[in-house]
Amino acid sequence: MSRDLDRLDADLGRLMEERLGIRGRSLAQQTRRAGRLLPRRIRRDLSLIDRWQDMRRHPKLHHIVDEAALRAAADRVAAHLRDIDPAERRKERLLGLAGVVSFNLIVVVALLLVVLGWRGFL
Repeated sequence: MSRDLDRLDADLGRLMEERLGIRGRSLAQQTRRAGRLLPRRIRRDLSLIDRWQDMRRHPKLHHIVDEAALRAAADRVAAHLRDIDPAERRKERLLGLAGVVSFNLIVVVALLLVVLGWRGFL
């Protein structure tokens, strides 16, 4: 059971690194760094996995770890991470940046035309 949970933790960490580009020493650190990139329900599942990982290492608490619930939470997180396409994320980020730059350029040109018209140069 312990090796399976360690492998599960490592697999989720690897998926976070591959799909979101977030590195860290542990899954908990990667979760903190991911922040708002992940939906609230996925962050909740990841914090649950982290708490259970801590409980599993405690000698008196390791008996109350619900392995089925832990695996279900890990499956939900893994399914969400597998659905993320890194190339699509890059493309959306670049398109968003291009949209912001073009909007700002339009606003600056419009203001320039307004000022030139107000001053009587147009």
